Amino acid sequence: MGNPYDDYVSLLLIYVMYYTMKSVCVIAVILPKNQKTSSNMSEKNITFEDLPKAMSWLMDKLNELDSKIDGLNNQNQSVPTEQWMNLKELCDYIPSHPAEQTVYGWTSCHLIPFHKRGKRIMFLKSEIDEWLHAGKIKSDKNLEDEAAQFIKSKRNTKF
Repeated sequence: MGNPYDDYVSLLLIYVMYYTMKSVCVIAVILPKNQKTSSNMSEKNITFEDLPKAMSWLMDKLNELDSKIDGLNNQNQSVPTEQWMNLKELCDYIPSHPAEQTVYGWTSCHLIPFHKRGKRIMFLKSEIDEWLHAGKIKSDKNLEDEAAQFIKSKRNTKF
């Protein structure tokens, strides 16, 4: 009489959980005891004694796939896409949340960078960020230093 678990040993069942950014995928590999593996692994039957070697091979392959996926994710993240905003989105984006009429006034005086297609006014997020950063008010110390450098540069020039 054989071991009652012999039927279960005939199948190799490996569950590998691969974590992606937002979901968990479960990969189940079921191999009959006498089935041969792919050509990348040795061309022999997988036995219970070969299980650690097969698991090691499988983990190596998963690590390769993981590094390739990370490489693709890094490529996608490194390419910045231009984000366009309409007037309402711009009003929500600017920290002071100006009224739409105020922004229309800024565009008519060309105080804010904008693009116009027909009747639509569109704003490029990167240009708005530059515009917001350009409006930085200098401290009294910075203004004094700039004035001193300007006076010093004018004294050294001859007419």
